[in-house]
Amino acid sequence: MSKRAAALLCLALGSACAHYRVQAPGAAGAGATEPKGEVLWSLGWGLVQERPRVDNCQDQALAEVTQSTNVGFALIGVLTLGLAMPQQVEWRCAKAQPTPGDLGVRPVPPPETGEAP
Repeated sequence: MSKRAAALLCLALGSACAHYRVQAPGAAGAGATEPKGEVLWSLGWGLVQERPRVDNCQDQALAEVTQSTNVGFALIGVLTLGLAMPQQVEWRCAKAQPTPGDLGVRPVPPPETGEAP
């Protein structure tokens, strides 16, 4: 195999990956946090699946979730005949939503006039 063919093969294998992204529409999709993620494994043709540990959102919604795979992950799936399938999952948390009716402004009492009612 020539050096050129080997370089093209390495480039093709190194860059082959798939990304799937789900993002909330509008302002809700604007992530407030940096992406956090982990590699999750599906075992036994999907009978056993890991769940991501989303512990950085502090009761906020998710703004965006991205699932990625690459040639190495696909190769693991092929070599194990689908028994083990890793994938990279990343997420961003949504911005905090303001509480309705709470503007943080204290009412101003009326000025005292000094007259008795």
